[in-house]
Amino acid sequence: MSKVNTSKNDRQTGMGSTSKSIGNGGFMLLLAVSMASLLAMCMLSVSTSISIAHAQTTANKSGTIASIQKDQAGTWKLSGTWNFNNINSNSPTFTSTFSMAKLDGSAMHKHTINDFKLNGTLHPTKTSTGTTYTGTATVSMKEGLVSNVPTSITLSNNGNISIMVDPKMTSNHFGNTPIEGRVTG
Repeated sequence: MSKVNTSKNDRQTGMGSTSKSIGNGGFMLLLAVSMASLLAMCMLSVSTSISIAHAQTTANKSGTIASIQKDQAGTWKLSGTWNFNNINSNSPTFTSTFSMAKLDGSAMHKHTINDFKLNGTLHPTKTSTGTTYTGTATVSMKEGLVSNVPTSITLSNNGNISIMVDPKMTSNHFGNTPIEGRVTG
């Protein structure tokens, strides 16, 4: 059913207005289209949320090591790479391989840090500046592998990483300051 307003004033000014009322069938069609659109938006929202949640649980980071460390033998330059996979899981994996040499390039040797395990019930500590993962790792030393070394890994919001290995368990080889680097991926 439609109703058309054809008053004389509207015809003279050229501003005819038309108003239509929707019948029962038109209303049902409009309602069905609206409901279908709403359902489609909800489905897209849910699948996006699931994808984001999956991405957060399998987050991976990688980067470079570029650090100056001081120990009893002098000042050392460290350079290498690191990978931190499955960060948001209960068992993230961390591996770093880097060279260590005196500032003049002498006494170059390599180290690895791997087999990182989060401490029992501790979850990463999140602050306004970044996230710290606390656990133990295996560190390669001249004498061989040292297991269960208390290690904390901090990913800063500004794109830095710091890796603190227990100085006592590593014979103070890396000094008493964290190994520093950058997040690149």
